[in-house]
Amino acid sequence: PVISSNTGGLPEVNLHGKSGFTSPVGDVQAMSEHALSLLTNPNLWDSFSRKARETALNFDIKKVLPRYEELYKSLIGKL
Repeated sequence: PVISSNTGGLPEVNLHGKSGFTSPVGDVQAMSEHALSLLTNPNLWDSFSRKARETALNFDIKKVLPRYEELYKSLIGKL
């Protein structure tokens, strides 16, 4: 499971309440509460761990690279 801030692209890879928790930047209190909830709830830990692995696979280089290559090729064709 992931505990992160909710800025930039992080919410795209860390799905709040599914694969981890997100909090506003600097909200150490919320992040520590989220960490404690994961550490004290094995079922939640397992569920979030499975979803985090599943989500991470969506960003595998073998999946992402071809999408970027197709995008670049389509843009070059418009020049």
